[in-house]
Amino acid sequence: MSEVALIVASHGEFAKAALESAEMIVGKQTNCGVLTVEMAFTLDDAIQAMEEQYQQLDHSSGTVILVDILGGTPSNVSGRFVLSKENVLVMSGLNLPLLLDLLTNRNRTLDEIAASLEESYKAGFNNVTKLFEKGEDEDECELL
Repeated sequence: MSEVALIVASHGEFAKAALESAEMIVGKQTNCGVLTVEMAFTLDDAIQAMEEQYQQLDHSSGTVILVDILGGTPSNVSGRFVLSKENVLVMSGLNLPLLLDLLTNRNRTLDEIAASLEESYKAGFNNVTKLFEKGEDEDECELL
């Protein structure tokens, strides 16, 4: 199975910066697009920009669109793709741990990816202060 196509979408440059940061960790990615919704964008502008990103990718194994927030323009535009295209998974809550999980599991099915991302999202949110407070001394305060 080939890797799923990926579009990372956000308000402003967040999606672009997130993908660049992830690539610093896991290496350059292929079959990826980025949608950055700018202040001056109309809904039609965002739809057109998403369509342009979509058309540049190989969708034979499906497509994952990772958006910043539910209900925002990137999410709403992506919802149209769920209805008009085949094998599209849209997930919200873009963050670096989530994106890294996705980039290292792109050879899985869309259902497997969705389940993995749901778990990764929960595991990636931690109160680091409490984790460090559990340590008695500096040697015990290392998390990794």
